[in-house]
Amino acid sequence: MGRRWARLRGRLVRRWADAGPVRGILAALLSLGRARNFDCEDAFRETALAVDGVVSAEFDCSDMFGGGWQRGKVVLRASSREEAGRVVDALLRAFAAEPRLEPRWSTPQEYRNEDGSIVVGAGAAGFPAVPMIREVREHYGITPGKD
Repeated sequence: MGRRWARLRGRLVRRWADAGPVRGILAALLSLGRARNFDCEDAFRETALAVDGVVSAEFDCSDMFGGGWQRGKVVLRASSREEAGRVVDALLRAFAAEPRLEPRWSTPQEYRNEDGSIVVGAGAAGFPAVPMIREVREHYGITPGKD
């Protein structure tokens, strides 16, 4: 569905908003459920892939009905938990420094190596739980866009 659905939904909202009260209500309801956030997905993926030790990264973001979620599948090149922890630390620092990532967005829950034998979370980098970007920035003392 992706971008094609987003364009179609936008045309329907504009068309229905001008077509009377019943269709206007339908247009309003349709505009509330913005299914995917491509800016979020692109920013997370591009930032993750720029980190040494990240083999692949896929993200799925949604801003539906005023809330939202971010899910990430990040594959690391690591042969030990310690090595995976170092890559996760570098990755979280990169997320903190990326100005396109909004403070309210969450980081991935887990990170796996290529064969899936090693799975680590943000705890490997010293976090007690899955952090939001705001928490990562505070933890590392990073303000995006500033060196």
